[in-house]
Amino acid sequence: MRTANLCEMADLDQPPTSPETSRNLVLRHLPQAAFDRVVEAAEWVHLASKECVWESERPIQQVFFPETGVVSLVTLVDMGSIEAITIGNDGFVGLPVFHGPGSTVTRAGCQMPGTAWRLTTDSFRQVCDEVVELRQALDRYSQFVIETISQSAACNRVHVIEERCARWLLMSHDRVGSDEIPLTQEFLAQMLGVRRPGVTVAIGILERAGLIGHARGRIYVMDRPALERASCECYRAIKSREKILNVPNRTLVEA
Repeated sequence: MRTANLCEMADLDQPPTSPETSRNLVLRHLPQAAFDRVVEAAEWVHLASKECVWESERPIQQVFFPETGVVSLVTLVDMGSIEAITIGNDGFVGLPVFHGPGSTVTRAGCQMPGTAWRLTTDSFRQVCDEVVELRQALDRYSQFVIETISQSAACNRVHVIEERCARWLLMSHDRVGSDEIPLTQEFLAQMLGVRRPGVTVAIGILERAGLIGHARGRIYVMDRPALERASCECYRAIKSREKILNVPNRTLVEA
């Protein structure tokens, strides 16, 4: 049984006008004034599939708060690249800028097309200087990223491909806001750090069970509850840590 398509409930191409209407978990819990300051400095953009966000070891010129798009940070190795983390409406693309260095060994590229708030590096730093609530939110998000990467590393070590594939599809489903996920098996294999035949087998197992469907360049979530049951516990562990982000930000008041 196919789940409801979130795109039928809201126009996800329209920029949010308040924290309550934002799908981005970092922005959602900002006070209205802080949210307004961020979007005043930002530009509403559409991210294209495979669009380069930044190159490895190059100065980062722009940062992003995704609303529906998904960006992958990958580590380059001799045999190609392996996903470090994917970032969608659960976060922020630009932590190296927030923490100071302004560059990183990872390469960032748009994995799934969508929408985002984009700020230049200089504008972002200025907003951070002015908005304490944003700094507080990004401190918590940094902790969430550390824990997510740690969980994913453990997952890649101990769980079978179909469980990992189910986890990855669930996280993508959460981020894109649609049952239709633009994704090739080749790209999924790259993200999971496995060979293409392994992903083909995993997709086949999930499809025969009626959990997903797939066509050229598309995967469809058909039975979300069953897909959650097919995933390893890492999906639930990562989702439970989102509570770090779900804390209203308040300006610190001196006693």
